[in-house]
Amino acid sequence: MWWLNIGAAVVLLITYLSPHVNPMTSWIPSVLAMTFTYQLVLHIGFLTWWFLFRRKRMLLSGALLVLGYGHIGDHVQLLGRNEPSEELRSVPLKVMSYNVRLFDLYNWSKNRETRDAIFKVLQREDPDILCLQEFFYSPDERFFHTRQSLMKDFRFVAEHERYTDKARYEQHFGIATFSSHPIVKKGHIEFPENPNNQCIWSDIALKDDTIRVYNAHLASYHFGDADYKFLKDLNTDTHTDSLKQGGERILKRLRRGFRLRADEVQRIVDHMRQSPHPVLYCGDMNDVPMSYGYNLMREQLSDAFVETGSGLGGTYIGDLPSLRIDHLLYGDGLHAWDFETLSEELSDHRAITAQVGLTKD
Repeated sequence: MWWLNIGAAVVLLITYLSPHVNPMTSWIPSVLAMTFTYQLVLHIGFLTWWFLFRRKRMLLSGALLVLGYGHIGDHVQLLGRNEPSEELRSVPLKVMSYNVRLFDLYNWSKNRETRDAIFKVLQREDPDILCLQEFFYSPDERFFHTRQSLMKDFRFVAEHERYTDKARYEQHFGIATFSSHPIVKKGHIEFPENPNNQCIWSDIALKDDTIRVYNAHLASYHFGDADYKFLKDLNTDTHTDSLKQGGERILKRLRRGFRLRADEVQRIVDHMRQSPHPVLYCGDMNDVPMSYGYNLMREQLSDAFVETGSGLGGTYIGDLPSLRIDHLLYGDGLHAWDFETLSEELSDHRAITAQVGLTKD
């Protein structure tokens, strides 16, 4: 047990390097970062074991947990905050970010049912700013309406869309930002190495100021059916050749995703530094809080979950274990409270919401 504890300690120390090591240099800490919450549970188990049998050995895991205390708060929050803790100079805005997975377009038997359920959630939450990833739109009558319904049935007065793909029958796939306040300027950030993902920015004019909202969907791992089957069926009886082949394929996809996101986040951060307005980031980052990309963002932005959320906040509900990969971050001049991860499982992501307001100078 002691040697297991030492081995787990070494792994945790390497994991602590993940926010500081660019995946272009080494991607191994990035892989370990995805297991951070499970490592926490393991070391709590070690602490419990040594407390019962040899208390002096609690020191190793205890010291490591203290060393990484700042990271624990990025993953787990015990108490939320439903009221602002700073004085505001504007009417609060409710912000919502949601990867809607094309409104379940390809589940042919139930896609309208899912689409209607998603819209009911949007109506219930009634956000002032809505950032959608994996957004679907087509003017063709054979498909359900998305953009038209959002602009007609909600309080939105402006929208900003950008699409990476277009299929027959004028099907468009991309991201979209909807606002109940005017959008006075808009643009996007190019990702040359990965044009299938994107980030748009929208300057939204409020009564007292203008804020710049970034809506992004960053590089995923592009796991295929064979990859998910390999992960789902993985066990000690897996044939050595199959294990080697499947493992190498998974690691290759992970490595590519880590490296692409590091570049994408750097481009977004560089653009944010030039913003003349307070900055709000919403989107599917596809990166956990222990990651290099997330850490780049946090160097200049605060996390609404960390400041005001509660629980684990996991947003991904696909075939992999629940991870917090959707984020709502804000910069100087803004304040957030009442962060919530919604419970509905209508996509492979949960929606997140928060109240956001401008602070007094």
